[in-house]
Amino acid sequence: MQKPRKPTHATVTRFIACILPAKDNDVPRLYHVPQNPRYNAETAVVDQIVLSVTTTPGVYSVIGHTPDDANGDVSGRHYTARPRPPRTLCFLHRPFNLDRHSVRKGTLVLSSHTSFDEVLTVGWNNELAERLGMTVANSLYEFGEAELTHSGLSDDIQAVAIMNAFNEGEVQRVLEIALQRGWAAAGDEAPGRHLLYLTGQPRVSGLDAAKALGMTVACVGHRPAEDWGIRYLAARLRLAFPSVPVEEIYEAEEPRGKEQKEGKVQ
Repeated sequence: MQKPRKPTHATVTRFIACILPAKDNDVPRLYHVPQNPRYNAETAVVDQIVLSVTTTPGVYSVIGHTPDDANGDVSGRHYTARPRPPRTLCFLHRPFNLDRHSVRKGTLVLSSHTSFDEVLTVGWNNELAERLGMTVANSLYEFGEAELTHSGLSDDIQAVAIMNAFNEGEVQRVLEIALQRGWAAAGDEAPGRHLLYLTGQPRVSGLDAAKALGMTVACVGHRPAEDWGIRYLAARLRLAFPSVPVEEIYEAEEPRGKEQKEGKVQ
């Protein structure tokens, strides 16, 4: 039986573009391209794919320079050939700290920040919305343990808002749409009692507004939402390209200065 052919850089790039459509305000999809005048995305073969939210030591251990980068070593009159490192394609959600000089020759780095946030975290996430056809308790399991939950004034949830922002204005916008669709009653003292607001990072202004309306809230946390998107994208890539190993790397990011806690729920 003939083994399936390995994909090219162009093939994988087009596949990801089908899941994460281009946005005008997004980072470049081709974030780091091999600097070789003979490079051709249509013929450059992929041996392995690695995905991560951002750059970490584990990512560089896969895409960084290795002793095997050289084609061989000359010691006296002896020449010892070394195996070629795997041709790697990397996907990063937040690529801003990528050290391009540390990326191994021939490696392509793809990225999506805005589109990934909107489609694969807690924005316009169709896959998650379909899974929310289950009970609320089961749908929260998609992200593991929620960072913050607030029970509203009713267990009878009529509608779920999957949102990538959490403030008073967004909470009011959700209520207005629910009123227009008949999912909430304008004369109710707590018109949001039948609504679930599902988002990432807890925010004081959003939580206060939701409480005032009797709305149920589930904040899964910013990073868990991003990790969910990486897991989903990795699963899709494995199905599409079974001949190529797909690795996911989940590592804590190194802190950058003091954490800004203003506006967060502690």
